[in-house]
Amino acid sequence: MSLEQLELDPYFLAKIYTQPIIPGKSTPVAAEQKTAPKVKYLGENQKNIALFIQNENEAYLNEELFNLLTNILNACKLGMQDVSLINVSHYPQLSFPDWQTAVKTEKAVVFGTAPAQLGLNDIPMYQLVTVNGTTLLLSDELQLIGTDKVLKAKLWAGLKQLLGI
Repeated sequence: MSLEQLELDPYFLAKIYTQPIIPGKSTPVAAEQKTAPKVKYLGENQKNIALFIQNENEAYLNEELFNLLTNILNACKLGMQDVSLINVSHYPQLSFPDWQTAVKTEKAVVFGTAPAQLGLNDIPMYQLVTVNGTTLLLSDELQLIGTDKVLKAKLWAGLKQLLGI
């Protein structure tokens, strides 16, 4: 094979020649896309609904709180296959936009995590807000919701709005 017949992929050529070949002429090089961080979550996220929790002591939730969460999901006609359960305490460096890059999210519920911890401004509790195309509901932690009927009613009202129930 002669050099006259050699064909190089334009992508590789662009990577090899980041500086202009002809002096004085410069073309902007495309900025590299930010890669999505690798994160672990529980569930299959089939409906792109993220549930953010903060639990430093366990991987996700203890049995009592997990049962409460599954009861809430059942009331919303959802299951673990529909959502992603994310423990933000395992990834303290990630902001909400990072989470949106890492996990496909159209709707999200944040349980017991301060908005500032996710890099968000003050967000009112139990009211829907949209952040970068994701509808977000900020809630108290599950342990409080399990013991307080008023908070449970506020969460239910917010979930009905969020999920269109």
